[in-house]
Amino acid sequence: MFALSAVLAVLLLLEVVPSALAALTRFGPGVERLDGLTRLGLRQGRNSWVVPAAGVLHTAATAAVIAGIRRPAWGVAGGAAETAFFCWVLLRQLRAGDRGRPLFAYALFASWALAVLVVAALRL
Repeated sequence: MFALSAVLAVLLLLEVVPSALAALTRFGPGVERLDGLTRLGLRQGRNSWVVPAAGVLHTAATAAVIAGIRRPAWGVAGGAAETAFFCWVLLRQLRAGDRGRPLFAYALFASWALAVLVVAALRL
């Protein structure tokens, strides 16, 4: 279970770390991608609090997922935070009418986060 936990954490972190850096630095393409997925009007200056909040969430969840490799309770917390974020993005996409391929990436990320959560919970 430990090895599975470590592999799942690495897979999740491959997406989360770049997203955290893009959000914290307000990297233009990263903000545009999030705006395109959520349709929050980030490029027009609306809901500008979402970008730094996403960066802080991803950073905290990254730390928890890394700590969760050794301490499963932290893995549960990090996995739950990332699952909630990715599912929120998916719900925003579905509400906007996205279908097919545009949903694939965040469905995959949500499944990785959920897998981290489940494996960490089983290790408790």
